Amino acid sequence: MIHRPIEVFPGSSKLVEGTLPSASLLLMGQPGVGKTIFCKQFLFNGFAAGDPCIYVATDESPIGIVNSMKRFGFNIEQLKGPTFRIVDCYSWKLGIGSSSEYMVSNPADLALVLGTTKKAMRGLRNIRLVLDSITGLTSICNHSAVEFSKFLQVLVAEIRYAGGKAVFAVTPEAHDLQLINLLRQTFEGTLEMREDESGKEIKRLLRVFSLRDAKHKTAWMPFDITDHGIIVKSDVELRCAMCSRLIDWEPYVEDIGGKQYNFDSPECANTYKKFKELYGGYFE
Repeated sequence: MIHRPIEVFPGSSKLVEGTLPSASLLLMGQPGVGKTIFCKQFLFNGFAAGDPCIYVATDESPIGIVNSMKRFGFNIEQLKGPTFRIVDCYSWKLGIGSSSEYMVSNPADLALVLGTTKKAMRGLRNIRLVLDSITGLTSICNHSAVEFSKFLQVLVAEIRYAGGKAVFAVTPEAHDLQLINLLRQTFEGTLEMREDESGKEIKRLLRVFSLRDAKHKTAWMPFDITDHGIIVKSDVELRCAMCSRLIDWEPYVEDIGGKQYNFDSPECANTYKKFKELYGGYFE
């Protein structure tokens, strides 16, 4: 039986074959393309699977994060058990306290951001972490690209040590090429989102640019932002000739009677051939 991938981030079952390795991923995309929704869906998927989750937020308050997640059906308050912690790098802008115990009073101090995040991670394994966003954090501090890259390298190492997965969002247009190149080298993989305005309607697209230790597609895949989050679609949807199941990855192809058929697995192909032998031309 062909192994069916687990949906870790939106579209992972269509873009990555097999189990997604533990990795920290860079998510690149222009403003408004859907990076924040992607991050929240990635966290909720982990939370629903029982993974402790940490949200390092620079652009939204803890209450705003929870409420916006509810609007997309990511209601973490309905799920009991897993840990959900927000490292608040936002509330300092308002000069007020935070509903999170992990508030960073001065996000320009990267050592303080790192220390607070490590405190939130303490005692947790197999975590999911989101930093939304690198762009928001760099707009606060005046560190060089090399210094900021070192900060991220330490954080990625901490996530790796905790057996975790992470997504770090960034708007590449807001940064110089040196930082973008350093970012690509820091993470185990890079995801890219963009908008295509060449047609009558704006089309949102997602692709895996790189992903260490995993077989993945590199083609741009269209996606929609719905009331239930991001849904990644296929340009051409293939269904199994036997069971009609949607084939998320590469089909198992067999030539039967001079005609090629797409199957979900060898088992489906064998079942189809048995019915074909039994019913002949009546079975199609």
